[in-house]
Amino acid sequence: MPPPLAMRLWLSQRFGRKGGTSSSSGTTGHLSGTAMSIESLEHMVRSRVRIFLRHTWLVAILGTMILGASVWAGIHYTTAADYMRIAAGPADSKFVQALSDAITKSQHDLHLQLIPTLGAKDTTEAMSKGLADLAILPSTADNPLDWPVVGILRQNVLALIVPAPAAANKSTSAAPAKSSKSAKGGKSTKNAKGSKGAKGSKSAKSDDSDDSDDGDDSGGSDSFGKVSDLAGKRVGIVTGNEANENLLDLVLAHYGVPLAKVTVSEINPKNLADVLKINQVDVLFVAGAATGQAISSTVAAATVNGKAPTFIEIDQADGIAKRSPGFDSVDIDAGTFGGNPPTPDDSLTSLTFAQYLVARKNFSESVIATVAKVLYSSRQTLAAAIPGEIKITAPSTDKDADVVLHPGALAYLSDSQQSFFDKYGDDIFYGMLIFPVFGSAIAGMASYLRSDTRTRRLRLLQSVLDLVRKAHAAQTLEALDHLQVDADNLVIAIIHLSEHEEFDETVRMSFAFALEQLRFAIAGRRTAILDHAAGPAAAPAPGSKAAAA
Repeated sequence: MPPPLAMRLWLSQRFGRKGGTSSSSGTTGHLSGTAMSIESLEHMVRSRVRIFLRHTWLVAILGTMILGASVWAGIHYTTAADYMRIAAGPADSKFVQALSDAITKSQHDLHLQLIPTLGAKDTTEAMSKGLADLAILPSTADNPLDWPVVGILRQNVLALIVPAPAAANKSTSAAPAKSSKSAKGGKSTKNAKGSKGAKGSKSAKSDDSDDSDDGDDSGGSDSFGKVSDLAGKRVGIVTGNEANENLLDLVLAHYGVPLAKVTVSEINPKNLADVLKINQVDVLFVAGAATGQAISSTVAAATVNGKAPTFIEIDQADGIAKRSPGFDSVDIDAGTFGGNPPTPDDSLTSLTFAQYLVARKNFSESVIATVAKVLYSSRQTLAAAIPGEIKITAPSTDKDADVVLHPGALAYLSDSQQSFFDKYGDDIFYGMLIFPVFGSAIAGMASYLRSDTRTRRLRLLQSVLDLVRKAHAAQTLEALDHLQVDADNLVIAIIHLSEHEEFDETVRMSFAFALEQLRFAIAGRRTAILDHAAGPAAAPAPGSKAAAA
């Protein structure tokens, strides 16, 4: 009698891939095994989970490891090294290096990466495109308030410097006279009092012609003492600082002088002395810290033969500041610019604007708080590293302040910084409350799966016992054949379950005893049916012989 279909499927699953008696049987076994594995995939997964959850200690150890890994990952994430990109122009690259050194000395796990730019415009673009996390921007930039402020690095001032007249010979002084486009300038030169020129001629002890030339140069300096007199003049913007054409245009426009009526050129600080020597410009425009290198070097270059340059006062600075919120009016004390003799020789009114350290709004508050802590606690060190350039001050922390502080900087300045447990204490507390709930849920699931496994075992055992009863009650061989098929299917199911679950000795003995009883019941009932069918056929034979006799 061939084995039933269920047994053949199980055998093909177990041994079909290893080969068979024929290629066709092997192919059939492979296909049948594949179909059976797809149908029993869910059962296999559930069985694996049950087996895993039965190992309570393993589950506990694995859960502890996962919890520990989660805590370690959280601590590592909050204390990992932070890398910040800071965009700055040429004038502020030294400050970035000094700030990076201060952060390193304070042993903070923070690193600054300089993103060099050509000026405020490029720095603003780098922040807008997300190429930088920090930036050094003046308050006069297009949109500096789009990013919250971490600190004020310095106050810049504007300086319009009229170089001192140079003592030149006729050939040297004649060339600029021919190239002069302003006739009024010549007239004002002749009409000038020439007191300063006279002093210059005495000190130089030149001849009559040289005295007249010096008087012309001196008169040229006195001919434009106001911003409104710059129309038709040549203004040289010294590069490498905060001065630019937009700032110059702002000042000129307030005095009604169109920028088109002024000849503007850019001068490299390295070439400043040569430009002044050939009288290429009438006024120098520079912006930076009042005691910084940019203004001091320009004043030194504009000083000729011990004669200090003069300055054009921005006397309407208050009005400009009211129209342009990024500016403010300032009175520069005598001698602030340094030089010999000291400059300016008297109090000078000009415009001032702040230089900000700004950060992206969505950057980590704790990291910005660290930067702010280093910035303010090391301000003397930073100022000493760049003499005259840096004077760090804190913006106002009031709600109605002109600038918006970054929350991290505000937390440091207001002494409201939070420690690790201040930030994550609530999360840890609620996590400790919630974790036992998940543990109980896992334990309940394990208990449910265990009870489900026990129920399945009892059902299989009850099915075997039911077959035993049916075998005793079977009346025909066909019914026994059907019972034999059912018995084979139960055997397959029991073997399949035992492969995915660990049966203890009691369970194995119960199944073995039940299956043995089923086998004896089928075999005994089959014998009884066969004997009962053979009894009536054998009885007439003796009777027939006896009858014949």
